[in-house]
Amino acid sequence: MLHLLESFCAAAETGSLSKAAEALHLSQPAITRQIKSLEAQLGAVLLNRTPQGVELTPAGQAVLPHARAALAAVAACRHAAAQASGTGPGRLRIAAGMMITLYTLPPVIAAFRAAYPSIPVDLLPGHHQDVLEQLIEYKADVAFIASDVSAPETKAIRLFSDPLLLVSHPQSEPVERLADLEGRTLLVLHPRAGMRQEVERALAEHRVTCRLVEHPTVETIKTAVMLQMGVAILPASAVREDVRAGRLAARPIADWPGSSRTVRAFVRAEGTLPEQVRAFIHMVKQHYRES
Repeated sequence: MLHLLESFCAAAETGSLSKAAEALHLSQPAITRQIKSLEAQLGAVLLNRTPQGVELTPAGQAVLPHARAALAAVAACRHAAAQASGTGPGRLRIAAGMMITLYTLPPVIAAFRAAYPSIPVDLLPGHHQDVLEQLIEYKADVAFIASDVSAPETKAIRLFSDPLLLVSHPQSEPVERLADLEGRTLLVLHPRAGMRQEVERALAEHRVTCRLVEHPTVETIKTAVMLQMGVAILPASAVREDVRAGRLAARPIADWPGSSRTVRAFVRAEGTLPEQVRAFIHMVKQHYRES
């Protein structure tokens, strides 16, 4: 039944039989047959076809978390067997939030590859909740997240603090406090981003009203600041090189003391930590202790 559950989960998560087939390297008729077989075994319709793709029925919504848990349990069995027998894949799969992927991990990955050239490294970027799910479902060996998240199946290892800074054009009027943002344009990420949520909470607590202009990435925000289209609040790691090059100015937030993001490594709560994960976490700590 395992391959039937895989097909069902893929279709449910993508909302499309064709995308599910592509993800599993199968034909669409094969995916359709497998889902119909699963429905026959369970005695319930799990998916309805719509003009936009497929959607879960009430029965499908009830079955989906159990299907995911079953797949995760199988992955856990494989992982435990590989560890115990010493026949593990010998690769390092890292899931990480987008800013950590872009600005925190690259130098450490380069150092890890130099130290362990025989261990392939897979980097899986995504939204922080998706990243945590990849770890729980055994699709990743370790997750690096700066948002305040938690899950009972995981444990967090604190790595370092990444200060939040007010970022502006070098020739514009200095911005040093949240209060200075009153009535100004603040460039922000999409609402799901943990960074956006932290900034909005701080503005509300300080009773600051400003115009929020949404951008898809940190890079587009930095470009907009360079064009004097507004100011931003960003982690030090994201602007370090631009400040050194004189493209941006960045200052600590005077009326938001201690403002920072805590970067943590998340690992699964059960089992032993693979040696390559232990080594990589140590290298992250060492790199940012020295920088």
